[in-house]
Amino acid sequence: MRRFPVAQEFAIMMKCSFCEQPLICKSCGRPFHPRRGETHVGVYQADMAISCPECQKLLVCKACGFAYGGDEEEQSEAEP
Repeated sequence: MRRFPVAQEFAIMMKCSFCEQPLICKSCGRPFHPRRGETHVGVYQADMAISCPECQKLLVCKACGFAYGGDEEEQSEAEP
C-alpha cells in the first residue's frame, strides 16, 4: 500500500494541553504542527520549553495564553 504525505495545512491540529482549543501560536498566528517527535512529546511536559517551528518564539497558546515551558512575561521582558 502506498502512503502519500499529507500537507501540514491538512494534518490533524493539536489541541492545547491546558484549554483543549486548537493550539495556535500567539506570536505568529499559525497552527502548531510539530516537525519532530521530541517536540510533540515535549508539549505534554511542563518543564520543557517549546518553540514554534514557524517563528521560533516561545510557544504560547493564542486562546488561553498558556506558555509551553516558560513564562510569557519572562519572554516579553527579554525582547527589546
